[in-house]
Amino acid sequence: MSLPRVLVVTTTYYKKDYAFKTFIKHAKALSYPNFDHVFIDNSHDTRYANRLRRRGVKCFHVERGNNTREAIARSCNFGRKLALKGGYDYMFMLESDVYPPHDIIQQLMIQGKDVITGLYYIGDREKGQRVPCVTVEKWNEQLLCWGTRLLRQDEFDDWINKGVKQCQAGSFGCCLISKNILEKFPFYYCPELSGHPDIYFFNELKNKKRQVFIHTDIICEHENTPWKNVEDR
Repeated sequence: MSLPRVLVVTTTYYKKDYAFKTFIKHAKALSYPNFDHVFIDNSHDTRYANRLRRRGVKCFHVERGNNTREAIARSCNFGRKLALKGGYDYMFMLESDVYPPHDIIQQLMIQGKDVITGLYYIGDREKGQRVPCVTVEKWNEQLLCWGTRLLRQDEFDDWINKGVKQCQAGSFGCCLISKNILEKFPFYYCPELSGHPDIYFFNELKNKKRQVFIHTDIICEHENTPWKNVEDR
């Protein structure tokens, strides 16, 4: 019996090029034996996509849209389309500045979950303001519904190195999604709000009573730049 097929989807744009050399070393070291890897570039034009192709990676380009949030939604939906059309069993979303362990796909898949993420830190590296990307419930006064918030400092010990735990939301930086979920849940963003597509995706799963998990023993390095440096956020 063959192993499940996985499409690794890496969304990127030209300002993430600083991470490419380190990222591609980790991507090439992935030890799962049945996956394909595509980059989806959402830069303002096709120059960066062409540069990536010259480096020997498979890369598609999508129109960026009005802002980074729309660009991410378009990229994720393009990856979703490729995964479903290609008959893949899972889509593994791995951002171009996240460096996972070589067996990340196996570690996540073996848990038998439809949606499971790895753990990494976000925040301003230069200022030492790093927090785990784990979200829990909060009440949204604007939408009058339950949403998510990042962990507080006093909650870290209950989440780090605690195995697989159910959470309210994860992140698209390191996220394994089964075909069962991909078939039913596209990606989107809300132009009038500041949230990212991952927030709305995970909230939609919660509203449909679908569980989301995070493997808190898997910690990836995240070489991100501060969000304030993104010009069209």
